[in-house]
Amino acid sequence: MKIQTITTGSTLVSSATPDRSTHCWKYAYTGLFQRRCKRIEVPVKCYYVKVSGHSVLIDTGWSKEVVEHPMRHLGFGLWFASEPVMKQGESAKEQLAGQPIDAILMTHLDCDHVSGLHDFDGIAVYTSKAEYDYASMERLRYGKLVKGREYRFLDFKPDENAPFGQSCDLFGDGSIVGYLTPTHSAGSVIYRISGADGFVLIVGDNGYMKDSWRKGVLPGPLYNADNMKLCLKWIKEQSEQFDCLGVYCAHERE
Repeated sequence: MKIQTITTGSTLVSSATPDRSTHCWKYAYTGLFQRRCKRIEVPVKCYYVKVSGHSVLIDTGWSKEVVEHPMRHLGFGLWFASEPVMKQGESAKEQLAGQPIDAILMTHLDCDHVSGLHDFDGIAVYTSKAEYDYASMERLRYGKLVKGREYRFLDFKPDENAPFGQSCDLFGDGSIVGYLTPTHSAGSVIYRISGADGFVLIVGDNGYMKDSWRKGVLPGPLYNADNMKLCLKWIKEQSEQFDCLGVYCAHERE
């Protein structure tokens, strides 16, 4: 098992995005009525995974298009809430030039996860149907970036060990298993990558930092707060397993 962290620049957001307790208004993560100079900068990461003969990219980070035309690429609303900071050569497409990719797996379809998808062609893209349906409802949170691609839907089955009772064994060999987690968004997915020495969790935005699951810090954008609390507890329990090699999220500064 090999996991490569790819940092595709960063994003300037309200402090309420990773930690909703910093503001009393539940929509403070949008940055409305806040001074832009008070924003914080957090990295935007995705992960290139090689395991059991499979090569996959989990999330895609920012597209190379945001370097020169960020507002045109995102639209004003998404640009305002999640202003990208990126240099030439930092996109996943550019950093993985020449590397094989069998599939792209999405944890969810927020702009800083799906933007880079527009740099890739001819690769199967997997997401949950719940996430695609929710994102397709033209909600401000998703904008236009979800459109223009074909998606394959993860085939979830009942699983008593999954945090919300549903999982998908992507290749049928246990190497990559997706767990449906209606938390940060309606169809968020956590991926468990298993190798000979143990497993890793790639949790997307089910936690913006280690304190999210260690201390139960809730993010600003939420689909279901109660579900998120349960999910963070589950992640913490998994992280304490003897064979857990790590938990990776998209915006951890470490």
